[in-house]
Amino acid sequence: MANISIAKLKQLLQEEDRPHLTDIDLTGYDLSGLDFSGVTCVKTNFSKTALVRTKFEKAYLSGSNFTGADLNSANLDEANLEKANFTKANLINASLSRANLTSANFLRAHLKEVSFTFANLTGANLSGANLDAVSFFGANLTNANLTQAKMNKATFTKAKMDGIKGYKP
Repeated sequence: MANISIAKLKQLLQEEDRPHLTDIDLTGYDLSGLDFSGVTCVKTNFSKTALVRTKFEKAYLSGSNFTGADLNSANLDEANLEKANFTKANLINASLSRANLTSANFLRAHLKEVSFTFANLTGANLSGANLDAVSFFGANLTNANLTQAKMNKATFTKAKMDGIKGYKP
């Protein structure tokens, strides 16, 4: 996994052609407020990284690692996060509307007041996560695992819930 400096990363994000970053290690950096919209970051390591109010709209982040990252109020709308790992990550007030979260791992993540509106969470692991006041409006939760998740005031209006584990409507 390659390292990149914050200065070089900021330069790449300013370019008109959105960069393609693969197998980059950004562990522990403070990347809060940066705009990764439309960027390809396949298998990028964002673990323990500060990403507060960072934009990832329509970014391709398949297989990326966000373990223990702080994504408070981040925008991940329409991002491809298939098989991404958010174990113990903080996503309070984040937006993941229309995101592809197929087989994503949110084990014990803090997801309070997150919007998963029309997101694809097929096969996602949300076990032990804090889902207080989360909106799953129109989301696809087919075969998702919500075992031992905290779900006070979570809404599942028009959500597809075939084969869901750990939740009884």
